[in-house]
Amino acid sequence: MGYIEAGLVSEESVAERKHIYRLLARIWIHEVDRNLILELSQTPLKESFVTAGVMLPADAGKATIEQLAIDYCQLFLGPKDHFPPCQSVWQTGQFQSEVVTSVRNFIEISNYPEQYIPDGVMLDHLGVQLDVMGHLLDHIDMSPDDTDGASQIWELIHSFYAAHLMWPSDLFDAVIKRAETDFYRSFVVMTQTFLNSEQRL
Repeated sequence: MGYIEAGLVSEESVAERKHIYRLLARIWIHEVDRNLILELSQTPLKESFVTAGVMLPADAGKATIEQLAIDYCQLFLGPKDHFPPCQSVWQTGQFQSEVVTSVRNFIEISNYPEQYIPDGVMLDHLGVQLDVMGHLLDHIDMSPDDTDGASQIWELIHSFYAAHLMWPSDLFDAVIKRAETDFYRSFVVMTQTFLNSEQRL
């Protein structure tokens, strides 16, 4: 029996989940800027983020954006004592490994456009992995005439999640303790909560 036949997914839930994955990816890969803060502060994103527990900045002024940029840099970019959000670092202690090869294999299988990955960002960066998951969800055909095809995609999605989205717990814990802004601390908690719910699903 396929996932659609079993009633485990709906077109609405797939659409919502892929958008969440891609928005999370955007915030993990790039520091937030004024335009994104303004977008997050508007309906309907504001209600969704606040409901999810994210503490949005009170304003998008220059001082606020600079404070967020400093926090993002000291958390994820360094130059020292930072937390690279890359699976290989947290699993093997160094950049690059069979983890990167595995991500590349999924990217090739799913036809994920590598030009989506910014220069200098590793394939096993959490933001890239989140975006790949959003891309995989794009492939779900909710037509009742294609339950076999959808089931194959769901198997690929579950395989990717198991291989590349079950690792970040230690990263999340470290960032939550170190973050200096309420936004990044609560955003990481949101990411953790969302991925935990996805794992249960």
